[in-house]
Amino acid sequence: MGYKIDAAAGCDKGRIRQKNEDNLYFNGQILPEEHDGLKYPVEKSFDLNDRPLFAVFDGMGGEAAGETASWTAASAADQFVKEHTAYLESPGDYLRGLCQIANEAVCTACDELEEERMGSTLVSLLFTPDEVYCCNLGDSRAFRYRENSFQQLSKDHVMLMPPESKRKAPLSQYLGIYPEELTLVPYIAKGDLQAGDLYLICSDGITDMLKNIEICNILREEENVRLCVEKLIEAAKEKGGRDNITAVLCRVE
Repeated sequence: MGYKIDAAAGCDKGRIRQKNEDNLYFNGQILPEEHDGLKYPVEKSFDLNDRPLFAVFDGMGGEAAGETASWTAASAADQFVKEHTAYLESPGDYLRGLCQIANEAVCTACDELEEERMGSTLVSLLFTPDEVYCCNLGDSRAFRYRENSFQQLSKDHVMLMPPESKRKAPLSQYLGIYPEELTLVPYIAKGDLQAGDLYLICSDGITDMLKNIEICNILREEENVRLCVEKLIEAAKEKGGRDNITAVLCRVE
C-alpha cells in the first residue's frame, strides 16, 4: 500500500504589516490577490499517486506590487498544473517548467503595472508515490523533520553581505527576473519518503522570527498538522510577527 499525506496550510498577516503579500498553492487552492490570510488553517489528505503539489510565495515590491507578484505567481502555478500532467515529465523538469511560466507571468505583470521592480519567492514540494521534490527561488524555506532530525532542504538565494551589515541580504534568485538580466536557476532537491516524515515550507515570516530549534520543537511536540501550523504562526507572532506568515505542513502516512 502506498503512502498518503495529511497536509495543512495557514497564512496570517502578522502584527506589523498593513497588507498580506504572501500567497500559497495548496494543491489547487490559492488566495485572492488582496487578502488578510486564512482565519483558520485548511487541512486535507492526499493520495501520493495523484502527485500533489504545494507552494508558498512571498511577494516583494512597493505599493500593491508585492501582493500582485505573489498572487500572479500562485495563479500561474495553478494554471500550469491544470495544463501539464506531472506523470508525463520528470519531476525536475516539471518544476523547472512551473518556475519558468511563473517567472514570465510576474515579469509581464510588472510591465503592465509599469512598476520599476516586483517579484516573489517560491518554495514548493512535489510528491510522487515514493519521493518528494523540493524546489525554491529566494529565501522562503523547506524543511524535513524525521526521527528527531531537522534538516533544511531548500537553498537560500541571497547575496553576500559584509558581516557588520544589519540589512537583510538581497535575493539573488526570485520570480520576476527578466531573461536578459539573469538566468533563472531554481534549486531542486529530491528525497525518499518514510512514514512519519514532516515536510514544512514557509515564508520568512516564520524563519526570521523563530530559530530552527524552536520550529523543530513545535513539529516534535504537536502531531496534528493543522494545530501544528497554528502553533507555528502563533509562535512567530509572539516573537514579533514583523512580516506576513505562511506555512504548509505535510505528514507522510
